[in-house]
Amino acid sequence: MLFKKSLQDELLKFIKKDRVRAHMPGHNGGAGLSSGFKRNAFKLDVTEFDETDNLQNPNGIILKSEERAAKAFGAKKSFFLVNGSTVGIEAAVLTAVRNGDKLIVDRTCHKAVISGMILAGAEPIFIEPEYIERFGIYGAMSPITVMDALRNNPDAVGVVLTSPNYYGICSDIKRLAKNIHSSDKFLIVDEAHGAHFAFSDELPKPALESGADLVIHSAHKTLPALGQTALIHVGNTELVDVLRLRRNINLLQTSSPSYILLASIDEAVSKMSNEYGKQLNRVIETVTAIKSKIGVLDKVSCMTRGNLDNDYDITKLAVDFSKLGITGYGAAELLKKDYGIYPEMADERNVLLYITASTTKKDLELIDRAITDISKSEYRPQVIKKPKPMPHTRFEMPMKEAFFSDSVMISAESAIGKICAEIVNSCPPCCPIVLPGQIIDNSVVEYLKEYTDIEKIAVVSNSINSKTGQIEEEG
Repeated sequence: MLFKKSLQDELLKFIKKDRVRAHMPGHNGGAGLSSGFKRNAFKLDVTEFDETDNLQNPNGIILKSEERAAKAFGAKKSFFLVNGSTVGIEAAVLTAVRNGDKLIVDRTCHKAVISGMILAGAEPIFIEPEYIERFGIYGAMSPITVMDALRNNPDAVGVVLTSPNYYGICSDIKRLAKNIHSSDKFLIVDEAHGAHFAFSDELPKPALESGADLVIHSAHKTLPALGQTALIHVGNTELVDVLRLRRNINLLQTSSPSYILLASIDEAVSKMSNEYGKQLNRVIETVTAIKSKIGVLDKVSCMTRGNLDNDYDITKLAVDFSKLGITGYGAAELLKKDYGIYPEMADERNVLLYITASTTKKDLELIDRAITDISKSEYRPQVIKKPKPMPHTRFEMPMKEAFFSDSVMISAESAIGKICAEIVNSCPPCCPIVLPGQIIDNSVVEYLKEYTDIEKIAVVSNSINSKTGQIEEEG
């Protein structure tokens, strides 16, 4: 018997409201997919044969597709991923470190960086990007911060950075790579949100071109590809053990990959290398014009290259309505309710709209009109909290030990003084707030209350109370 309300039914109901997809995946509801792909999608759902190759050890059509991708992105070697960039990040970390190694890590990294370190038994040395008070978000990583970390931690084996971040702000990867390599360390760049950089001179220089050793891309974020599609690229075969990387990918990734997803990656790279590269430049022109219009509005602003100190992905449209008394969350609801525009995410100050080569002219016109309409309207002022950086708390136990310890789930308030046993994060943007092995203190709980809906945390069953120093047994 069929369910009265299936998942498909609920999704179809949502799709009727989601008229303008200013969010991932980047194919924009199929607008960026070829008619042939859409027509034959189910027929492409095959399994491994001599003719169809094998993702675990490709030597036929999959290998040729990966080689085409490597050429398009300027990589020494590229691997297709069907478990998202998450599996690519985890595999990169597992390839680069061994048990007990120290790794210099961007504090605003994706949780997958921490997952990879837990699996490897490595420990993080955190560095923090510059905090931009004006926008209430983290920005680029300072080269000085990285060099200080390298000098203070000569036993660290390498560095993992996120660039661009969710909002499109980029670090100076070329300068950073040069500095890191001069210290005989490797550089992994999570460029999940920048797969499209390789296809337009109007966008920031790609991390591979800038000297990164391993780079991870989410195809589904900014390319015309299906959800879960991603790639990992080798930029330096002298510092990267390619065979070890292949083993780690196979360790983590499904042995039954969807050929629909594999074909989607190949088609997305092909389209971006051809007609969609020009389409991307046309979209960039339109988004730039929209930002110029926003620039003359009294009570609305947006991120631009002109008001940021670092390079910036101009396809990202992060709009601030706070001078109208509207939070980013409130603006997102207005866009959804009144215009059918579903943004990628929102924070206390900003609403972030994802624009890709698949975004249509009609969609961009509606986004432009909606922002202008909202700027002219009167709204009941909302309470806008001052954004603040993530909390800092100390480690009491190695991450791997804490993660694999016996644990219990308790309320956040009850967790104060206990050792965290999980990666606590809010998604998006999926940056860890507190990590396994860290003490949960008041600052963590207050942050969770103020900026997330997380009410419970897994803690190590035998947890040290940071106030009394006593071991506490959880019943």
